[in-house]
Amino acid sequence: MIRRFVVLVFLSRCFASGEVLPVASDRQLFFDDRLIDPAHTKAVHREYHSPSDIQRVMTPERPSEALGFIFYASVIDDGGTLKLFHGSYDADKKKHFSLATSQDGIHFERPNLGLTEYQGNRANNILPVHAVEAGVFLDPHAQAEKRYRLLFTQNWPDPATAGVYVASSPDGIHWVTGANRVLPFAPDSQHAGFWDQRINKYVIYLRAWNSQRLRCVARAEVDDLENPWPLNASVPPFAIWGQDKVPTLSRELPVVMSPDGDDPENLQLYTSAAIPYPFAPNVYLAFPAAYHLFKGKEWKGRALNSNDGTFDVQLASSRDGIAWGRHRQPYIAAGYHDGLDLRLVSMAQGIVRRGRELYQYFIGWPHTHGRPVVWDKDLADRAEWLKQDLGGIYCATQRVDGFVSMSADDQDGVLTTRPLSFTGNRLLLNIHTAGIGGARVALLGADMQPLPGYSIEDCDPISADEIDCEVRWKSVSDLTALAGQTVRVQISLSHAEIFALQFTSTPR
Repeated sequence: MIRRFVVLVFLSRCFASGEVLPVASDRQLFFDDRLIDPAHTKAVHREYHSPSDIQRVMTPERPSEALGFIFYASVIDDGGTLKLFHGSYDADKKKHFSLATSQDGIHFERPNLGLTEYQGNRANNILPVHAVEAGVFLDPHAQAEKRYRLLFTQNWPDPATAGVYVASSPDGIHWVTGANRVLPFAPDSQHAGFWDQRINKYVIYLRAWNSQRLRCVARAEVDDLENPWPLNASVPPFAIWGQDKVPTLSRELPVVMSPDGDDPENLQLYTSAAIPYPFAPNVYLAFPAAYHLFKGKEWKGRALNSNDGTFDVQLASSRDGIAWGRHRQPYIAAGYHDGLDLRLVSMAQGIVRRGRELYQYFIGWPHTHGRPVVWDKDLADRAEWLKQDLGGIYCATQRVDGFVSMSADDQDGVLTTRPLSFTGNRLLLNIHTAGIGGARVALLGADMQPLPGYSIEDCDPISADEIDCEVRWKSVSDLTALAGQTVRVQISLSHAEIFALQFTSTPR
């Protein structure tokens, strides 16, 4: 089911009404007002879209998964093969880090890697790295033998050696851990990293604690992933587990996403799952786990312990990865998914594409955050849960660019862009029209008048549900003569949603 929410956010630098925005042939999404001229836009609103379909794709079924999958996972598309890195608990609550693979993104296999002995044999998919609070990404900046990167915490709780480390691999199977501890803290959650081509640096998002001692998201920016990362050493260490144990991260790195006045008092941010959106430049997305803690007297009877609650997944977006706008309604809510009431939903890092659809993956558990701590002490409770359906890993299907649209309902809407300059020779829309709905497009000059041959009346009517719908004027789509000039795009729409636009080139 698609949930839609009407919210306006302003994340990017506002362009003056006459300033020309160069868009080249880049895909343009509408999650902020960077592209839009509000003075010439009417009866159009911004909508946020949850995934259109959710299905379970992996169920805990092996002894190493007896108590279910752990919150954290990463997905990578390596030449058409999807690799899903995930953690699990066995019946003794021992943690394992494993690999599953898929060709279609729905049907996953557990390859027999032969690398780790478990219960007397090596015929399993367990990786020989104790990396549960971990994030994996492909590194286009590294040499071939290090193109897979793993950011993980190890050596808990020794303050002299515990912290974040980097391991590298040519194939995601055979890993070599770097000698250096890159961060002398245990962030106690998944680390999300990537090579940011916009700034030519590695960017890493980690769980931290802000000045109010609330869970939040911090950001590191480094040239060298494998040497110690720069931080503010003047911050007093937050020894949340005691002075004899490694501290957790607090304000040593800049905090870029944090609970604020628009959040309820008992909400904190557990993970980020931050990525650069692969299909449009200068777009960063995050899917933080919003942790609703059972805090306060009204929750006293429900909380299993002092660290109990539920997760929803939210959607956040940014132009630079630093200033984020976070949508408060759930992108994926706790609740019934594929027949099971999930109380914890936590997004895996990464997005993969199959045709016109995006696949995202999340871990879903039918119990609250505090339950695994109960298992440590109450073996009878643990034994009961071993008999139950413990959720699994779920695939959430989203339209390409489908997170946010500019939409018009039962009245004619007009969406007008700021002055643009582009390269290419045709205009594409990611558009969905419904029923009697439709759209037409005009190209305007600096004087807001239609350019000859490109008026609304000249435009062939659009009735489509297409990712790349070509706009035509009297059956002509060639815009070569307008490339490099200043134009505005004006879209008249009714019962329609626009997700993205793009000027692009095709051979003539």
